[in-house]
Amino acid sequence: MKDDDILLKAMKAYYRVCTKHITVYDSKGNAYPILSWIAPSWSGSEVGRKYVYLRNCNGLIARYNIKTGEITV
Repeated sequence: MKDDDILLKAMKAYYRVCTKHITVYDSKGNAYPILSWIAPSWSGSEVGRKYVYLRNCNGLIARYNIKTGEITV
């Protein structure tokens, strides 16, 4: 799968989490019940080996686990 396809999949997953108010967790296990939609930057986001890092001008917004499809903050 190409990096652009993975990035698009991550952005769609992030949008779905924000619009359906799905609870997400940070790396310490703290729950974030509602995320507000903040548009990630296509050029600022990065596809890594395990995660897609969604960023905009304010910094890191969320991480997308490529293998499991989960969004974390």
